[in-house]
Amino acid sequence: MRKISLIPELLRVSSPANFFLGAATIALLTFSSCKKDTAGGITVQPNSDLLHVKVSDTTSMVTWVKKEDSLNTSQALSQYVFGSYWDPIFGKTNSSIYTQFTFPTNDINLDFASGGNELLLSCDSIVLSLGYLSTYYGDTTAAQTVKVYQMNSAMSISGLYKSDTSFSYYPVPVGMKTFHPTPTTQVRIFGQPRGTQLRIPLDRSIGQLILDQSGKPSLANNSTFLQLLKGFYIHSEGPLNSPGDGCMLYMPLTDTLTKLTVYYKNGNIPVGPGDTLSFSFAIDANAARFAHFDHDYHTADPLIQSELVKASGTTHASEQTVFVSSLSGLKTKIEFPYASNWVKNGQIAVNWAEMTIKAIPSTPGSNPSYPPIGRLALVNIDSLGHEAIMIDNLEGSDYFNGYWDPVNSLYTFHIDRYFQQLLTGKQKNNGLYLVATGSAANANRVVLGGANNTSGYKMKLRLSYTKLH
Repeated sequence: MRKISLIPELLRVSSPANFFLGAATIALLTFSSCKKDTAGGITVQPNSDLLHVKVSDTTSMVTWVKKEDSLNTSQALSQYVFGSYWDPIFGKTNSSIYTQFTFPTNDINLDFASGGNELLLSCDSIVLSLGYLSTYYGDTTAAQTVKVYQMNSAMSISGLYKSDTSFSYYPVPVGMKTFHPTPTTQVRIFGQPRGTQLRIPLDRSIGQLILDQSGKPSLANNSTFLQLLKGFYIHSEGPLNSPGDGCMLYMPLTDTLTKLTVYYKNGNIPVGPGDTLSFSFAIDANAARFAHFDHDYHTADPLIQSELVKASGTTHASEQTVFVSSLSGLKTKIEFPYASNWVKNGQIAVNWAEMTIKAIPSTPGSNPSYPPIGRLALVNIDSLGHEAIMIDNLEGSDYFNGYWDPVNSLYTFHIDRYFQQLLTGKQKNNGLYLVATGSAANANRVVLGGANNTSGYKMKLRLSYTKLH
């Protein structure tokens, strides 16, 4: 999850600038024959004031692309993105999972032999099941090969793990399966539907390792069990042979369909020939887990590659096309280098400031397999370069906006208060970042027009203002 520092809410009525802001807004509404009452309750403005209300969409901006910072992907995600795909524009992306499995209840001194001889316990099989949702991102017709590795270093339930964190694991996989995702088809087990899930057989030695500890300290509680079996690294390796291959699946890891099940025989109890018992471990609040993201921009569109090379420099030219992607991918920097020119001849009151950001359709990019991000966010940049919530965001999501408009193929933001503070010096002119919301739990991305786009997709800031006397 993104770290943000809150900017304190400011009083809106007491300052003269905000009084003029409200009055100027009313003047504009009156001038355009709008009959709605204003928030301030004033419905009449002197004619002389109306002459000072102006509208402009010529504010200069500089837009360029850079890599997003790593994200917190520990524990509390509602869903975990898993899989690999080759986006025709953004290149190859992989999302893997590190996770522990724990006792499904507070069972202690787990004894599979029921007090009998542990030597009579034998593992038939052990299966890692991963439930996934009907929604997905990309193309499900391409096969994916999933490999499971046993971890040899321990995670902590209190650990803060980010999308670039890695843990060591044994190099030889203990399980592997090549499959075609079927998000809308339930798996049938013994003839019965059991939900949408990926079932990966693991090496039986893992199951036997657990059975051999029956009734011993290693199965006394979760703490000792996690010393025995530290967890698994689950990784999809494609195959990705051409752009458009692969997809991302969404996995709610605490779902009951996700589990580690040991199927075994117990020679201590009378059962029919071939009868098999089972026990399942779960992922719950006691299990540490996180997602790891990798992006290969060498396989991305040449324009992205070129922009990322330029982004590593000290100066940045404005790009005609910019990009935003989830999974700690790409974000867009927006700068207002000449904002001070608005007040060089005296202060102004900002009535409203509306930013419109248009999506660029492209042959592969407009593929329905890659729908745009449902909501973008503009975030402030503080003096240390950290991302901080914008003051206009405190007005609420309906006002601040940023939602995808499918009719007009654009995003709209209202940044009135931010821009007013920029002009009065209360806000440092460090620029803004345009980022994906819910980036740790979604795979969507979008191609956008930059500030100097000449093909009809120019990013604009439309400003209504009143000159103050």
